[in-house]
Amino acid sequence: MTYSPLLAIITGVLEFAVAIWVFSGLGRGRKRILAPTGLIFLLLAGYQFAEVAVCAGPEVKIFSQLAYFDITWLPPIGLWLLSQINRPKMRWLRLAAFIDIAAAAGLSIWILTSPHIITRSVCYTVISRFYLSFHFDFIYGVFYQSSLTLLIFASAAGMASTDDPVLRKHWANFQVGILAFVLPALYVRILTDEPFGILPSVMCHFALLLAISLFFIVLRERRTPQAHEENGRSGPGPLAL
Repeated sequence: MTYSPLLAIITGVLEFAVAIWVFSGLGRGRKRILAPTGLIFLLLAGYQFAEVAVCAGPEVKIFSQLAYFDITWLPPIGLWLLSQINRPKMRWLRLAAFIDIAAAAGLSIWILTSPHIITRSVCYTVISRFYLSFHFDFIYGVFYQSSLTLLIFASAAGMASTDDPVLRKHWANFQVGILAFVLPALYVRILTDEPFGILPSVMCHFALLLAISLFFIVLRERRTPQAHEENGRSGPGPLAL
């Protein structure tokens, strides 16, 4: 079936526009929360544009490598965001974010330096399918699925550990956003006759639901007086961990 890039382009443009909006207003809220949220929007948009490139030139392996490089950083940046929402509580989550960042860095080097881990890609209608080497597929799957599982349970732990109603809503928004794209993507994979290799594409299209949840986090941050007061008082840099 012929691939249509329209869905990916529209989604990518919207997510990129929201990322610019977030970064243009870092002073109207807590930078430690807004900065990683903006990065997640950029990564979500980046995959959409990478997928368009993959399907325009499936024989060019660097496009597939860039697509995988992009999505590799979504879980660690998500953990970074969660570690900042309830700072300084849940110090173990900050450690988990550092470990995940280190793992993502190692995988990124592997992805960009080895042209043989992604053997080929095929595109259907609005999704792409990646064919991976066995060892990379196994290691990457363990990294990604364990990271997503940690994100889901960390969100629940965060909601239970704070008395701040704004932060509790942040945690809830994030958990709903994660579940809203993970569960439907797994459902599609189970129902598909040839499921292998489609999960990254399917998940990133459903991740529009995560983007909507993150959008509400940004709106809430900008409307919360305490967030402005803390941002002006503590003044941490946007990349502070």
